[in-house]
Amino acid sequence: MKTNKLLLGILIVLIVSISCKKDDDNSFDEIVEPTNNIVGSLWINNSNVFTELDLKDNQQINTFTTLSSFHCNEFNGTFICTQGEYTGTKTVQRKGSFNGDLMWSKDYVKDSERYFQINATAIHQNSILLSYRIVNATTYTSTYHLEALELDTGDVIWSIELGNEVKTFTPYKNKIITELSVGSSTVELLSINPDNGHIDTRIPFTDRISKLIGGASSILIMTWSNSIVSMDAELNVNWTFNTGSPNILGGYEIGNQFIFYSRDQTVYSIDKSEGDLIWNHNYTGKFPLAIDISNDTVFISHKEVGESNIVTKTLDIFTGEELDSYSYMTAEEWNSSATKYYFFDNHLLLFNIVPDDNKANIALLNLSDKTLLWERELDQIAYPHLIITPTGYYQ
Repeated sequence: MKTNKLLLGILIVLIVSISCKKDDDNSFDEIVEPTNNIVGSLWINNSNVFTELDLKDNQQINTFTTLSSFHCNEFNGTFICTQGEYTGTKTVQRKGSFNGDLMWSKDYVKDSERYFQINATAIHQNSILLSYRIVNATTYTSTYHLEALELDTGDVIWSIELGNEVKTFTPYKNKIITELSVGSSTVELLSINPDNGHIDTRIPFTDRISKLIGGASSILIMTWSNSIVSMDAELNVNWTFNTGSPNILGGYEIGNQFIFYSRDQTVYSIDKSEGDLIWNHNYTGKFPLAIDISNDTVFISHKEVGESNIVTKTLDIFTGEELDSYSYMTAEEWNSSATKYYFFDNHLLLFNIVPDDNKANIALLNLSDKTLLWERELDQIAYPHLIITPTGYYQ
């Protein structure tokens, strides 16, 4: 009797073991019952209509309409929103949530002589940094400004006029590092005192900047050429790292690493203190389209040449060794150049716009389980606005 029970137990274990064996097919075509425990929402907009979709099942949660253009940035739970076009009133708002109760507003009022265009916004300590230009209604000449507002009230702390357009800025330690556009391929970098708006340092930078990062230990400047430059708060160069091709993209700090990819078909990890190469990973004949980092893993996606597949690979963050690879088959109508990639919580959300057919497609993939959670086709051109999840906000 005991022997029969033992044999039955071994048989059950063998059956379970065989049924749980990992399939070598890493595509999303495998029939797997998806587990979707994600909590969060995606805002999309078409013209001035904004719609909130539940990331769990892509069903509509909320919708609202604005009278003018509406754009928001989020900083640690604070939403700074701007409204209006050149011909209307520009308003800066702080809200408790994307479409929550208005906490305060500040109007930049159009009159017969001038109108406003608000550009980049950011938060530094207890102030909102805001760049805008004033356009003369008669001559159409512009002046460019940067000002700081009280975070809690919207009152102006200081305001300065700058000689050229503010492209972007980033808080770094006790400075505001600001990029001004001078020409098609030349910029100026400014180091500004956030307490009074005084320009402490101003230098030329003879390269187009793709990304300006106020990092943990330095300012990291990614360029459209083949270099990354590290600077201190006074804009002194710490080091320069060169790649084999222009167009450096992505860019993430983690520990002592700065990880990014380039059009030379390579993912790089460099020591952000010294600028030395830690590892690189080459993809011959393929150009990465998106990158992110989560849980000691690098996620990198690219479109297969001549194919409809979007391939996502995972790399070991410490060595660059490829860990896994899997793909998602898109519809033939998808325009690869019009696909946006959003990584979060080991998920990848794909948002594709098809202008010729006046529609858009959304797909949510679980990268850990290699499953397609849901797809949705929109019968209109729409654009992703904010993705709100438990771990972050994505513009």
